[in-house]
Amino acid sequence: MCGSGEGDCDQDGFTPNEGDCDDYNPNVYPGHGSCDVPIETINDVIIEVQDLAEEGDITSGQANALVSKLQNAINKIEVDKISPAIGSLNAFINQVNALIKSGTMSSPVGNELIASVQSIIDILRMG
Repeated sequence: MCGSGEGDCDQDGFTPNEGDCDDYNPNVYPGHGSCDVPIETINDVIIEVQDLAEEGDITSGQANALVSKLQNAINKIEVDKISPAIGSLNAFINQVNALIKSGTMSSPVGNELIASVQSIIDILRMG
């Protein structure tokens, strides 16, 4: 059923569950659609970052800086600007690495955030 996120709407041999973002919009050519999955995942990461601030693991300023990079990526994905979105996500990863290196964020927590965002980057590159 095209438009519902199920099936191979553009008949390119891949379904949305296999990372084919353009099947969410059957009116675009393969590899040119926006993808709901990365946006949902980015929103999950935003919640994780906000939780870290609420728990006192990072400051609200650090959380705001991280969230702004994630929100910027969402805004870029929504207008099909994938390369700039990936740039924002890489900036997020760089900031998390800096927080880990400074001892502000624990390695396990930071590495989990990085892994989540890296998986989003990988999905965007497949599209």
